[in-house]
Amino acid sequence: MNQKKRRHYRKKKHTVLKVISIIFVLVIIAVASIAYAAYRNVESTFSTSYENFPKTTSIDLKKSKIFTTLIIATGKNNSKNTAYATVLASTNVKTNQTTFMNFPVFATMPNQKTITEVYNTNGDDGIFQMVKDLLNVSINKVIQIDVNKMGSLVQATGGITMQNPKAFNAEGYEFKQGTVNLQTADQVQAYMTQIDDTDLDASITRIQNVSMELYGNIQKIAHMKKLESFNYYREILYAFSNTVKTNISFNDAKTIVMSYNKALKNTSKLNLHTTDENGAKVVSQTELDSVKTLFEKSLK
Repeated sequence: MNQKKRRHYRKKKHTVLKVISIIFVLVIIAVASIAYAAYRNVESTFSTSYENFPKTTSIDLKKSKIFTTLIIATGKNNSKNTAYATVLASTNVKTNQTTFMNFPVFATMPNQKTITEVYNTNGDDGIFQMVKDLLNVSINKVIQIDVNKMGSLVQATGGITMQNPKAFNAEGYEFKQGTVNLQTADQVQAYMTQIDDTDLDASITRIQNVSMELYGNIQKIAHMKKLESFNYYREILYAFSNTVKTNISFNDAKTIVMSYNKALKNTSKLNLHTTDENGAKVVSQTELDSVKTLFEKSLK
């Protein structure tokens, strides 16, 4: 495979990254709402998502410096804590580009650990340290997404309609094969639930599909020419604060929108690819080094 094809292959779209795009667009919506509602109300709602992550490296966003963001999507599925996605993003004003590097959470990394194992033992802090050690980079911002509460965003943005490949029952709801309409947070949560130990891959696919539909909702809202009432945006902001914890402050968000807007709109994706070894998914050191080199270029 030549270099050009290799780069294209690594940057192909990956469904789990749709979750990440949702969060960045929501930050823009949150700040844009200021122009149409009471400043203090929006600031107060946004600030409830703020959480200090002490191991991060501080950075002055007002100087338009390149910054990194670790995005972690986690939740409980069938009473088990699960890390569904781990992505490190770099946002670069010089190149007007945001690059997402996706880590396969169930694959064994060169340090002989999986992200899910580290999360089960040490939580978000464990993932933070693992990514930092693997790439030897500073992490400036963290966004933690609670998948179990993502249904509140679906409800706040008007619900979703999607295709369900297989009929099943969960938490008192019947989901028939074919078109399903999910309107409430409870419906969404039931749909994404892991039914049994053999259903993990299918439930993750359902989570990704819900995320893609939610991404479509947010895109429509972000491009609305006619704005809805403040109560409508407030419900979205409440759902946002319920679903997301981040050390991106309200002032950081305003700076990002004003100074990094173009960089956020232009995105590329890097995926760590796995090989099968004795029935297990493994990321080799060679693969990690290769993708790490591409990510390092996004920091220059």
